[in-house]
Amino acid sequence: MGKGGDKDATKISAISGTEWDATELAPQDAFIGKLDMEEFRRDIDDLGKKLAANQGQADLKHLEKIINWSRFCSWFGALTCWICINPVSIFLMSAGTMSRWTIIGHHICHGGFDKCSEGKFNRFKFGVGSVYRRAKDWLDWMLVEAWNMEHNQLHHYHLGEVYDPDLVEHNMGILREMPVPVFLKYIAVAWMACTWKWWYYAPNTYKQLKVNQLRRQGVEVDEALAAKPCTIDPSFLIFGHPLFSAGEFLWKVLGPYFFVRFVLTPLPFFAADYLITGGTEFRYATNALVSLVLAEVATNVHSFIVIATNHAGDDLYRFNVHCKPHSGTFFLRQVLSSANFTCGTDLVDFMHGWLNYQVEHHLWPQLSMLSYQRAQPLVAEICKKHQVPYIKHNVFWRLHKLAEIMVGTKSMRKYPVKFEHKPDLAQAFAKE
Repeated sequence: MGKGGDKDATKISAISGTEWDATELAPQDAFIGKLDMEEFRRDIDDLGKKLAANQGQADLKHLEKIINWSRFCSWFGALTCWICINPVSIFLMSAGTMSRWTIIGHHICHGGFDKCSEGKFNRFKFGVGSVYRRAKDWLDWMLVEAWNMEHNQLHHYHLGEVYDPDLVEHNMGILREMPVPVFLKYIAVAWMACTWKWWYYAPNTYKQLKVNQLRRQGVEVDEALAAKPCTIDPSFLIFGHPLFSAGEFLWKVLGPYFFVRFVLTPLPFFAADYLITGGTEFRYATNALVSLVLAEVATNVHSFIVIATNHAGDDLYRFNVHCKPHSGTFFLRQVLSSANFTCGTDLVDFMHGWLNYQVEHHLWPQLSMLSYQRAQPLVAEICKKHQVPYIKHNVFWRLHKLAEIMVGTKSMRKYPVKFEHKPDLAQAFAKE
């Protein structure tokens, strides 16, 4: 057979893993051909209904306990950071900021406590509608309404697709293909970890909010523009984004958090220094301000480690077609494109931002943190029963796998389109 014939044969018998149009399953993907999709869907759906039905006062009390833990971290850290620049105060302020987002804001905004809290912690009120509600409930670099759109809707219902705004492999395309030594790419990754909340996440979530608002008004927004990551760079600061100006973004999104954290919070310490020294030195205020800056870097790194690692690695899957929500394929994707971390106790889970139950959270985003603790071993058993890979590793091992994806030394697995369960696909992709 000639060279051309060999090439054609290779294309026809492509093995799954690296090609969307693979026609044969690799040993690692053999479970796909054996899976009873409807039975898998039924098992997952039934468990989700039981968990939701069992939520009540215990879940609410658990949330209130975690809120107290988070407040202690924030307040104790802030009230001691003036004494001297010390790792304890910095770590506590960092943990307080991280937990307010990843545990409290995250689960409330998904509706995890809409019913059992009798409206006290309601997703349609928490942190939205005014600067006051944002400051009272959850003040961070991201606008809450923007995060709700980007995360709750686009990320959760397009997981592992190009239209998933948190698909690391897609977002890091420029870095992955950049013709520079790998060690320089790792330096770039380290810089991103220290700055990602304000540099990437705040502008990108706001962009997704603007896209949604414009489309609701009947304005056509180019799909490429909607899918392209938005970050803060000199061009953005000068020209803004095609959908909004830099001034609008700085005023509405970054401004409130910057003012409260780096102006209002250290102000009492400046006043105390002035009263004590008459303005000749500002030792306590300097200690507080430096500690706040270091805590900001620390909370960026901490949240990067527990968030960016959730859906990246060469053992997780990407998808090339869209599927119907809550179908068997939808549930399967939440498992195949998510990684859990060490879990099981409140302290361990608190330090992981409760993102160590990523599989369970993506299966049922509307549940409480306590429900995920209950669900984790049961989901693992269902996956074992159906021979579906269930990934659970130490978070630092997942950080290693994330970095490999970001710098381009490894790639995620591509779920072969031929083996998608056709009845579960969105209408545009359901045809042969």
